[in-house]
Amino acid sequence: MRNSLKSVVELNFEDEQGFKDSIKTIRSEYIKKALKSIVYIAIVLSVALSYLLYCYLPYIESNSFNNLLAYESFSLEGNIFPLNLTLSWTLFSTCIFLVVYYIRLTQVKFTPSLIKYIERETKYAGFEFTKKIESVGLFMILTAISIAILFYIDTKLIQFNGSFLSIIFQHSFFVYLLVNLILPIIFIFKNDKFAIKIKDNVFVLCNLHYNFRKNKEYDPNLLGIILTSNRLCSKFDKSGKYIYSKISGNRWLIRNEPSTISPFLRFEEYSVPFNFQKQFLNIVLALNEWENNYISNLVSLNYYFSNTVLNYKYGTKQDENPNQLIYLKFLNQ
Repeated sequence: MRNSLKSVVELNFEDEQGFKDSIKTIRSEYIKKALKSIVYIAIVLSVALSYLLYCYLPYIESNSFNNLLAYESFSLEGNIFPLNLTLSWTLFSTCIFLVVYYIRLTQVKFTPSLIKYIERETKYAGFEFTKKIESVGLFMILTAISIAILFYIDTKLIQFNGSFLSIIFQHSFFVYLLVNLILPIIFIFKNDKFAIKIKDNVFVLCNLHYNFRKNKEYDPNLLGIILTSNRLCSKFDKSGKYIYSKISGNRWLIRNEPSTISPFLRFEEYSVPFNFQKQFLNIVLALNEWENNYISNLVSLNYYFSNTVLNYKYGTKQDENPNQLIYLKFLNQ
């Protein structure tokens, strides 16, 4: 996406005219990106439809997928290519994945100029802005395994004779093909993100809030960036929830209730482009406070329980205080 346009415009959000010009640039780039995705989808669907009409349709009436895996019906008929299962599944799964991927691409409102702007602002703050694309790699790995097994089936190196193990393998492989198709699509929506790496396993995700309506008036909220940290802890962790609420309140961070699908606490901040660095550093400092308070809190809790066990087994020494519950002291602050 970063190289989708040859020219990248320097965006300026410092004044009203610069904001309006930047909005026009982003809108123009987004429309071009969306049109390009539509063209790619049309090409992919055309290739898939051509294969279906001229190669697979004459064969599909007399064979189902389960029959294709069965030893008795394994044969090449009509105009079917050699390696029929391998080619059919490769084309089918790739088409489904690419169509969903490009549809998702049209929903992501980041454009080359806006990416360049956030990269520059992030670099000035001392961090790196990257795009995490996990779905493509996962799809390639799962599909490579599928192709290898289907190749052995097509070349009769793997044959089915109706035995119990043969039936188990057929059903297991069918489930694997479903996973091969569904899991990368889930990753497209859940794991393909724009992120700013803070340190190992600590990052901030960037999502764009952008209303593409034409507004003649100056509206600073027309374009906003939602910053979301990596997950902190479970919402059922009372200690973590208290620390989370305290830090969020002190730093005026957005406090959204965690969903039932993903019941984890995350810091969230909202920024408009011209004060991006300030709001980004605010969430970075919140993450730093969380790491210091939450980890030290766990250490104190472990220390308390370890001493409690020792005192229970061996008795309390006279020079030690048995009420060393630093954990409750922190919560009562």
